[in-house]
Amino acid sequence: MLAIATKLTKINYDYEKLLEINRTVSKSFDYHVIDAETTLLDENILEDLKKAVLTVQSKRTDSFELLEKYASYDFDICVVLGNRAYLSEKESNFKKTRILDVLEKAVSYKNKIWVGTEGVEKLVKDFIEKNDLISYYVYGCENPDISSKKAIYIPYCKKMDENILNSMKNYLGRREDYHGNWQDFIISLEDLKNKDLNKFKDHVIVGYPINQDYENILNFKNKFLKK
Repeated sequence: MLAIATKLTKINYDYEKLLEINRTVSKSFDYHVIDAETTLLDENILEDLKKAVLTVQSKRTDSFELLEKYASYDFDICVVLGNRAYLSEKESNFKKTRILDVLEKAVSYKNKIWVGTEGVEKLVKDFIEKNDLISYYVYGCENPDISSKKAIYIPYCKKMDENILNSMKNYLGRREDYHGNWQDFIISLEDLKNKDLNKFKDHVIVGYPINQDYENILNFKNKFLKK
């Protein structure tokens, strides 16, 4: 299964553009994963989204309210620990175990639940396996030892250049094993070989187009369907 991820910060919180992207993605992909680093509560937007997976950062003070809101729609919900860059000082200081409290509430709803495992792999392992959830990990990080359905987040570009590399500087800087080896964390479609795709068999493959243009989105689908 194939999906496309969109970051609201990347499109400057342009919700009309989000809906345009969603219309394109929902026609050609199985899921549209929307990384709402901040609150996305506009009901007019939420009602128009199709095949959406909405992210809830468990360390946000309003995480339970967001969870309840998104659960009222026909969305999958992706619970993640939370990126410090988008959290207040108080939120950043919440313990990692807060994600278990949010997950406990999440499974009380009927929505399909994904779990971002980066930084909490061992903490969420038993909960994911017990509740048959989808474990969602980042390309370049080790596939977590969790018996579950898997999804993988893959930033990609058609061809790497200096501008793209600079735009991903903060993302790469958060990867513990990054030492200039961007190829281990970002896929260049131009360099991708069919044999490299075998490791993603049976995964939901979530492509994050670093350049969020329609041609680049469809390039991802064409490349992976040819494998």
